[in-house]
Amino acid sequence: MAATRAVLFAAAWAAAGAHDGLPVNPLLSVPGYPNCKQPLTEGGNEFTLECFQEAKDRADQISVGCVGDSITAGVHSTGGNATYPAQLGILLGDGYKVTNLGACGATMMKSADSPYWDRPQYTTLVNNTWDIIIIMLGTNDAKDTTDSGPGNWPHNCTGPNALACPYAVDYAEMISVVRTLGTTEAGPDIFLAIPPPLMKDAAYGMNATVINEVFPVLIPAINAANNVTNAPIDVFSAFAGGEYKTFPPGGCTLNTSDVADCRYYCDTQSCDQCHPNNNGYAHMAAVMKQGLGL
Repeated sequence: MAATRAVLFAAAWAAAGAHDGLPVNPLLSVPGYPNCKQPLTEGGNEFTLECFQEAKDRADQISVGCVGDSITAGVHSTGGNATYPAQLGILLGDGYKVTNLGACGATMMKSADSPYWDRPQYTTLVNNTWDIIIIMLGTNDAKDTTDSGPGNWPHNCTGPNALACPYAVDYAEMISVVRTLGTTEAGPDIFLAIPPPLMKDAAYGMNATVINEVFPVLIPAINAANNVTNAPIDVFSAFAGGEYKTFPPGGCTLNTSDVADCRYYCDTQSCDQCHPNNNGYAHMAAVMKQGLGL
């Protein structure tokens, strides 16, 4: 029975489109540092995690939930206080409790290869109440077969019918769900975040055009169409996304730290074309704090 369960978990993990080569957190048996525990000593994966909300020390603390993928989970950081949610918690101070609900490989679209909706982080999200929720999903949705990834992106999310595409439809449903999760009847403050740019096309099978051209237009449109009162947090521009046409053709390297914002992706601590390094995550936290108006 245990062997069968392990085989099923392994198959599910493979189906989730785990990023090959990503550093694994040995305490969780998966990449990243979400607020989760791994109950299994063998065969553990993203689906066996037990995730939790950061407990308040006192009733007047404000609870912040950070919904996202491996970037939110802090992949390619050194963990601990180096992820953006952990850094955000430090910046906000003792009056706040920030929970990292990042799920490596997760997508907004239910039809994609690894829906956030199926992850333990989502279960923790909907089983708790929140004062503020930040949503930053889409980077894995941008994978497509032309970039050697799974066929996630539908390529019908531009033009006059963009808000009818699967990504926009599922994003709207996520917003509707989150609106019911407030600590008061007014619901939580909701902030959509535009993901950081992809520094090299086809990294992890992702389409750079989708991330660097479509999302900066589509996510604000989703924000407006769903009457989210807070402006989107523009992480994309804060990471020099507007300069994407000048990105190094081969991606960021140790020799290109002065080009665009490669310094936030590539240094001696970490060098990746999708996930920031420690300095990048610290910068992201500052951008989030500013976007929250705090």
